[in-house]
Amino acid sequence: MSSIFYHIYQWGEKNKVMFLILSIFFVVLMAFGAVNIKFEEDITRILPKNEKATITSKVLGQLRFSDKVSVIIEKQKGGTTEDMVLVANQFLDSLAVKKEYVKSVQGKINDENINETIEFVYAHLPLFLEKADYDKIERKLANDSLQRVVEDNYRTLISPTGMVAKQFIQRDPLGIGFIALEKLQELNTGGDFHLVDGFIMNKEEDKLLLFIDPVYSGTETEHNTVFINYLEEVKKGLNKAYFDKTSVDYFGASFVAVANAKQIKSDIQSTVVISVAVLIVLFIAFYRKLAVPVILFIPTVFAASVALFVLYFIRDSISAISLSVGAILVGITIDYALHIMTHYKYSGDLKEVYKEITKPILMSCSTTAIAFLCLIFVHSEALKDLGIFASITVMAAGIFSLLFIPHLYKPTEEDNSKQSNTILEKVAKYPFDKSKWLLGLCLAMIFISFFTFGKTTFNKDLSSMNYFPEELREAEEKLNNTLDSSSKSLYITCYGEDVDQVIENNAVLSKYLNKVESEGNIQQYSSLGNIVLSRHQQEQKIEYWNTFWATKNRSNIKHILIEEGKKYGFMEHTYALFYDMLEVNYSPITFQDYVQLNPQVIEEFIVEKEGFYTINTLVKVSEDNKDIFIQGLKEFKDYIVIDRKEINETFLSNLVSDFTLLVNYSLLAVMAILWFFFKRIELAIVSILPIIITGFITAGMMGLFQIEFTIFSSIVCTLIFGQGVDFTIFMTSALQKEYTTGKRVSAMYRSSILLAVLTTLLAVGTLIFAKHPALRSISIVSLLGLSVSVLVAFVLYPRLYRFCFMNRQKKGVSPITLRLLLFSIVSFTYFGVFGVLYSCIARILMIILPLPKVVKLRWFGKGMSLYQTSVLYLNPFVKKATINKHKEDFKKPAVIIANHTSFLDSLTIGMVNSNIVYLVNDWVYKSPVFGKAVQMAGFYPVSNGVDNSVVHLEERVKQGFSLMIFPEGTRSMTNDIQRFHKGAFFLAETLKLDILPMYIHGNAEVNGKRDYVIYGGHIITTVGERITYDDQSFGSNYTERTKKISKFYKEQFKNIRKNLEDKDYFKQKLFLSYLYKEGNISKEVKEDFNTYAEDYYELNNYLGDKERVLHFADDYGQINFLLTLQEAKRKVYSYIPDEYKRSVAQMNYITKCRIVEYIENVADMDSKVTSLVISTMSKQVINEQINKVVVLNRKAIGFVPDNCFELSVQNKYISVYLRKE
Repeated sequence: MSSIFYHIYQWGEKNKVMFLILSIFFVVLMAFGAVNIKFEEDITRILPKNEKATITSKVLGQLRFSDKVSVIIEKQKGGTTEDMVLVANQFLDSLAVKKEYVKSVQGKINDENINETIEFVYAHLPLFLEKADYDKIERKLANDSLQRVVEDNYRTLISPTGMVAKQFIQRDPLGIGFIALEKLQELNTGGDFHLVDGFIMNKEEDKLLLFIDPVYSGTETEHNTVFINYLEEVKKGLNKAYFDKTSVDYFGASFVAVANAKQIKSDIQSTVVISVAVLIVLFIAFYRKLAVPVILFIPTVFAASVALFVLYFIRDSISAISLSVGAILVGITIDYALHIMTHYKYSGDLKEVYKEITKPILMSCSTTAIAFLCLIFVHSEALKDLGIFASITVMAAGIFSLLFIPHLYKPTEEDNSKQSNTILEKVAKYPFDKSKWLLGLCLAMIFISFFTFGKTTFNKDLSSMNYFPEELREAEEKLNNTLDSSSKSLYITCYGEDVDQVIENNAVLSKYLNKVESEGNIQQYSSLGNIVLSRHQQEQKIEYWNTFWATKNRSNIKHILIEEGKKYGFMEHTYALFYDMLEVNYSPITFQDYVQLNPQVIEEFIVEKEGFYTINTLVKVSEDNKDIFIQGLKEFKDYIVIDRKEINETFLSNLVSDFTLLVNYSLLAVMAILWFFFKRIELAIVSILPIIITGFITAGMMGLFQIEFTIFSSIVCTLIFGQGVDFTIFMTSALQKEYTTGKRVSAMYRSSILLAVLTTLLAVGTLIFAKHPALRSISIVSLLGLSVSVLVAFVLYPRLYRFCFMNRQKKGVSPITLRLLLFSIVSFTYFGVFGVLYSCIARILMIILPLPKVVKLRWFGKGMSLYQTSVLYLNPFVKKATINKHKEDFKKPAVIIANHTSFLDSLTIGMVNSNIVYLVNDWVYKSPVFGKAVQMAGFYPVSNGVDNSVVHLEERVKQGFSLMIFPEGTRSMTNDIQRFHKGAFFLAETLKLDILPMYIHGNAEVNGKRDYVIYGGHIITTVGERITYDDQSFGSNYTERTKKISKFYKEQFKNIRKNLEDKDYFKQKLFLSYLYKEGNISKEVKEDFNTYAEDYYELNNYLGDKERVLHFADDYGQINFLLTLQEAKRKVYSYIPDEYKRSVAQMNYITKCRIVEYIENVADMDSKVTSLVISTMSKQVINEQINKVVVLNRKAIGFVPDNCFELSVQNKYISVYLRKE
């Protein structure tokens, strides 16, 4: 991949004009989408939504009261009620010039409105009457009652109010309409208010309230800012004019939104601008280029344009809030440019820079992009927009950085001369991973986090994320005090698409509220449930009206009213309007007709938008009864209780689970990306661990310092996650470079990481000084998360990486895979657990079983053999076999000898023969796993001396047991057999026992000394031919027999190795040795071996087992690996002209456990070297001390040494030349 970008760079350098034209064309094309895309400013799009939350959001969108501006006119010490009314009128007059911002103003009632209401009620009178009202009418229709009605009417007419009351008495002598008008009082805000000169005032008449219904919703800050500024000017003027008499204050969503917008703008100007200035100075000082700040942002601008271009085609519109939150991406996107520039600054070789930096950058932008893309699983439209925008931007920024930065930035001469030594570079050179104090700090934080992790909470109170100036807080307090803050105001909204059904549901709700009010469970409520009726309800009421009057003698009623009226001088037609009313044929009215009753009030309670209807009911309930009341509403359908706490929980009910889901998806996605790029699950797991640790510590520290998660800081967690992944990837690259070549480049990578951290911290972290709570929450989590992230990346991760990979290489043991580790853990766990279990059971049985001791010992041996066999067969990747050509039945006791290279040797022998007494080392004899059992079984510790064991062992031999001894005394570090000790042969001579040789092949590779990992391979046990105790061919005493049998044994084992070790025998060991190396090294080694395995196998046959060899090569040291693994005593001196390949070869673990030296000059080789291996075309002069040249024909094609050598052997693979005598 790096070669592709490098070739593009070279083409761009050669064709600069064309490259520039294509770049400009691309920018113009992308700008098309960026310019034409539509933005939505609805902040509620950021809220998570489920099915319930979606309905809630829809309902909230139709709540008129949510956007109202409350105007509070308060009487001061020197003021009067008249002053308040005067100020209110002047305020209303001032709104006349801003009609484009005001729909209506509530709080003043005109006579015209009252008359219209009365006319509407009389036009539809049956709709406002309940069954109980007809009982009142019934009583008034009695003869004596009608007489009193006429008398009361007469007295009213002759009173001072007679002129006003005349029209009402003539129209409705019984006052039926007044019964209906009482229902409309339900629309009032309660008994705490009354009208003074047409204005609403509280009982104390020290506060007057007006409510402005603005044209623009509270979220449309741009328009509201103009209106709010005008209102503030009006307020300032009125407060100045009526100083000490009245004061004017405002409160409402618009004021809160504008105050937040202003504060955010102010905070950004006072923090981010300063931080950007500091960053510019920092970049210029570090890179010594004035144009660096501009260069850094070019990939980001290009990337954002691409994202907007793509969104233009896949989205009708996107959330503006998502893009504003996306501004935090700047800290990530310029990081890629920083990494390239920093590496270019240190290296100076652009080809090398591309080779080192391409893969980490592509990995970083891929993992971060995938992490952001996981936001599409969150139930929030704005966050989905952010996920798509951010993922495209981050991915494109990484690619554009690789394409453009090398063209735009060139290191200075001072950089190339390595003389640059800034403060940042000095900090980067500090060995963070070696600091015990920093390690202690990290471990302490992890320890504390175990106790505080669960204490991290999520703040669901969205209002706490708003900025409230002191002036607004005071206004809110005044409003709450005026509206009785001791009670809780709840809005219950019925909703649906069928207006009649919604109205009926609201009527049912109204009846329930009437009931709970009478029971004292709520204080009061305002509802249209008894006023605005569905068509069916209207028809029922009209039918009841008609039925009621059909049963009455209307002629008699008319007669009585006329006759009684004559007594007071009334004419016959005085009540003509009333008589006509009784004859009216009433019919149902539409929803639109109801609006005429009082448009401002009705539209306040009933709202229709795109066929979706909502009807609101205001309920006053005490805090103590609120929860019980809400619980009682569960039986109703299609309603929502609108309470700040309830609404927040509705919107955020899934946010915590969404956040957890987001983290899980992100981890899985990042894991997949890391696995794809690293091509090893082990590297992916080790790389993901710092991310998990960072998240754990961050949450733990938040719990410790009581920092709550918010909806905004949870978004920032994606940023922290992405940055943490980036840090880990780049540190992995540095550590992998060190693991591969031994070259320490961590300081260079730390420099670019520190620049990235400073960039993000200064861009986002400085918001900690912001006054706005949302910005401050973002900043706090960013500061904490990024600090922990970089600390883990610098301190813990290098230690973790070295523990998992480097330490084994340094100790001279092979790298391992996850499968090998897991199977080894399973095997050793099984070995330990069942070993203890078997030991305990065996000890008990040995005591309680009423059998002869020898029988119990044989049973114990068989049980031990089965246990040992099960341990070996637990690993399916190790082939087990026994070769017994001489048909040995082990019935006759003997001294069994075997080579010893592994912990598994004892198990291997036990698998073959159960009647054995082992002479064991102290660690076995005193083993906590089965030490007591082996002591009881008669095993003997060699530390007590062989001489002292004769009596004890003789008894066991007489019982039919053979003795098992490893004559080498201890495990060999290689597959070579060490010197035999005399003990086994002394016992054989003393006890007159045969020697039974057994040859264990494969254990040295499966589980060698100093290693606790069980590798794949085979364990093949060959049972040799018995050597009788009286066989004189091996000597007449145990001293001679020790030497001769040792020689014989080694020859036999050599033949066994030759038969069992084919060309692929060390294949897996070879491949493992290059595991986790950077780039394609492992792949190249595999391809090379698969091509030349026969050559390398043949090469081994033409070199002695102790030969000193000089090797001219051009590989990664794989041939030397095989040569020394095949014969441990070989000494290889290798010359590889390619510095990189030589450094890779030098870092192979084989150099720590075999004699392999890589020389930079042929003259540095050992003077005793006499053989030369040629595996590449070389122009090196062959030294005179070389007597033999072995050429790998297929690798060093056509190579022939000078005339001093003559061809001795030649085949398809090998040519051997010997120096002429």
